[in-house]
Amino acid sequence: MYRKEEQPLPPPEKFELPFEGKLSPNNRWVIMAELIPWDDFEEEYAKLFSAEKGAPAKLFRMALGTLIIKEKLGTSDRETIEQIRENPYLEYFIGLNCYQQEPPLESSMLVHFRKRIDGELINKINKKIVKREIDKSDKEVKKKDCLQ
Repeated sequence: MYRKEEQPLPPPEKFELPFEGKLSPNNRWVIMAELIPWDDFEEEYAKLFSAEKGAPAKLFRMALGTLIIKEKLGTSDRETIEQIRENPYLEYFIGLNCYQQEPPLESSMLVHFRKRIDGELINKINKKIVKREIDKSDKEVKKKDCLQ
């Protein structure tokens, strides 16, 4: 049986969020953001740009993060930007400091990101992530052995 809501819905700006304005450290995007060595590749990415030509480049985290979101969600370039605009976890993942309602970039930027971030760079990033996780695991095993 259909039951009418007891209270009318609030306007969007009064809608209460369950995470009280804080992102959960257990969210998949927060966890993945911690795994990726963004800063280790910023300089390499920056070398692809000319200081004299064009608008300032987007940061590496925004470029790679946006491409990861697109691939993980299986969305078009435009839909990827909409997803980012609507989701504070995705905005955090691409390196924004706070939630913003306006899109952080145009969907046409993804074409440029794909040209600059090639398979070779992705492989370097993956190797660095794996090496760091292996090193971390080795340290935990050694620490555990010392405690026994």
